[in-house]
Amino acid sequence: MPARWYAASLQSNREFQVQKYLQGQRVVHFLPTYVTSSTRQDRAVMLNRPLFPGYIFVHIDVPGPQKALVLKSPGVCGLVCFSGMPAPVDDDIIHSLQIVTGAAAGSVRPHPMVKAGQKVRVTLGPFKNAIRVLCESENQKKQLVVEVSFLGRAVAVPIDPQAVAPVLG
Repeated sequence: MPARWYAASLQSNREFQVQKYLQGQRVVHFLPTYVTSSTRQDRAVMLNRPLFPGYIFVHIDVPGPQKALVLKSPGVCGLVCFSGMPAPVDDDIIHSLQIVTGAAAGSVRPHPMVKAGQKVRVTLGPFKNAIRVLCESENQKKQLVVEVSFLGRAVAVPIDPQAVAPVLG
């Protein structure tokens, strides 16, 4: 069976440690990252953060010996499985991530999966903590809709899609 890409789940904040270990073991892996700024007491610093916290992608032959190397890596909890079987990740997904994180390294950001019509919580800005419906206007700008049901009206305000997170449940 040829090698395929798999996602390995990790202990919290162990992504770079596992990456270094896998490099030493010569296991083909991929840790997509993005750059973000963080302010310290006296200065701003640029930090490299995992795009998918808690996961690293490994290119291995599951029945082969590399699986054991991955599973024995300090900080690895296991491979992501469905119905008890390790779930391969499509090569196209990994390839796309490699292109995006390589070519646009400075502009890549994680983004919550939100769609027009979905209930969201605003995480940034003057509307922080409001829970409303996200819609898309005619000019393709994201809008936050605040319904005032008892008056039979709704108000829409522009919102940066980066400033919202999906409301689950």
